[in-house]
Amino acid sequence: MTATQRRIVLPLVAFILFLALWQIASWVFAIPVYLMPSPLEIVRGGARLGPALFSNTLETLTTILIGFALSCLVGIPLGVLVSVNRLTSEAIYPLIVFLNAIPIVAIAPILVVVFGTDMTARLIIVTLIAFFPIMVATATGILDTPEEMLDLARVAGASPLAEIITVRLPHAVTFIFGGLRIGVTVAVVGAVVAEFVNANKGLGFLVTSSTAQFAIPTAMACVVMLAIISVLLYEGINLLHRMVFPWSIRRVAGH
Repeated sequence: MTATQRRIVLPLVAFILFLALWQIASWVFAIPVYLMPSPLEIVRGGARLGPALFSNTLETLTTILIGFALSCLVGIPLGVLVSVNRLTSEAIYPLIVFLNAIPIVAIAPILVVVFGTDMTARLIIVTLIAFFPIMVATATGILDTPEEMLDLARVAGASPLAEIITVRLPHAVTFIFGGLRIGVTVAVVGAVVAEFVNANKGLGFLVTSSTAQFAIPTAMACVVMLAIISVLLYEGINLLHRMVFPWSIRRVAGH
């Protein structure tokens, strides 16, 4: 078995064994459905939703993708800015850290009051929670650029902008994608939090409405869908990294 096959087969086998043990434990200990539904009960709970499960999944996925895109548009340029301009860094970085320290759950209801009950508030919540790791990873990668590379760019007469585009950003690609992996997973969390507070559709809304009716298997089915979305988006970022910037992966492997 090759290394690639092992990376696929071994986690799959472990996951199947985990589900089997969970199901057996539910039967042996007769765990009530409202405490911990078995995998089969979760599947039945999802089946009871029917097409509504997939339409609400699409709604949540749309919020995640748009909010994540906005967080990239904010986080990457801001990360570059705070890393190359000391004055900007000293002025706004403490403010950014302060904003990130505020629990999103605490300000989500306020955002709904300020921006209304449409998708705007949900997108702001996702962007606020996802942009910070992207910004920090970008700034870290920019600052990690070796001095000899910067000296070479200056000797060649590169302008500050050309230095960023041709030297600093290519070096920071691996760091940026590390931030994107974190950002896309926390974007899922942000979307769910937003739907808990302000939504009449979406997986977060289904979780709250199902638990209010004590339909725990249905709520767990929605949670499983959220986990699947998170894993697929994470692997999508990995795939994008390998396809567009394969040289940066080889550089890391070379270390």
